[in-house]
Amino acid sequence: MDSATHPTADRLDEEFEVVMRLSTPLDVERLEAVLLVCKPKLLLMKLPLDSVDPHLMASCMIRQVDVLVLARPTYGLLRPARLRRLGGLLWVHVRWPSGRPACGRVKRCLDVALVLASLPLLLPLMLLILAMVSCPGPGLYFQHRVGESGRLFRIVKFRTMRVDAERDLGPQLATPDDGRVTAIGRILRRARLDELPQLWNVLRGEMTLVGPRPERPEFVDEFRRLPHYDLRHLIRPGLTGVAQLTGGYAATAEEKLRYDLLYLSHRSLRLDLTLLALTLVDMLRGFPRG
Repeated sequence: MDSATHPTADRLDEEFEVVMRLSTPLDVERLEAVLLVCKPKLLLMKLPLDSVDPHLMASCMIRQVDVLVLARPTYGLLRPARLRRLGGLLWVHVRWPSGRPACGRVKRCLDVALVLASLPLLLPLMLLILAMVSCPGPGLYFQHRVGESGRLFRIVKFRTMRVDAERDLGPQLATPDDGRVTAIGRILRRARLDELPQLWNVLRGEMTLVGPRPERPEFVDEFRRLPHYDLRHLIRPGLTGVAQLTGGYAATAEEKLRYDLLYLSHRSLRLDLTLLALTLVDMLRGFPRG
């Protein structure tokens, strides 16, 4: 399937028997007719991951048709085995999010083990930060976020903004050069140290170490206009993830969703460990994207 607005040249005809090229947007009924008549083995979509329709995926899964989308630079976080070069272009195999209880239990055990093992090192640092940010005003900041299955929970962070940050304009998304951030808060946010109290949320089972970042309910209502946004809520939200490592505070809601869908489609314990290692490196050097 070629994007009608941004066609990308390829050499697929040299490697495959291309049974049909379709332009987007494409309705599912027409695609099902093509799948029924042509019986292809692969569907290559020159579209971003967030444009993959769940009904289209369901039709392909029923007929055992693999779906690949064009890879982006950020997809390099995936294992090389996930990426395939076909027709001179780099593609990534799409696996639509599904529940895997056994993997979830192992991931939960890993979360708890890593948090408990890190506490002797992190607890003194957290107490020092708490003392630094507690004057003036409270050192900890509590906020409702949307978690797994859309359930609300209270996230805890070190306060990095003025006490009256939302008094005039109400809830606002943070920006790279947010004027509401205090001097010490800017340092903490640069190294993501303000997120450390969320280890408590991880121990409580409300969050996991790696996953989509939880958003405030006020913003979720707005973001749900984006296709497939609620797929983020199929799993527990995370302390870090692909969006934090690639986009930072400057990433738009659309970009964050694209990163989250990438993680949902390819999550694994190995990928989680890779993202945790990259997060530690960025914490030590200061996140380059703010």
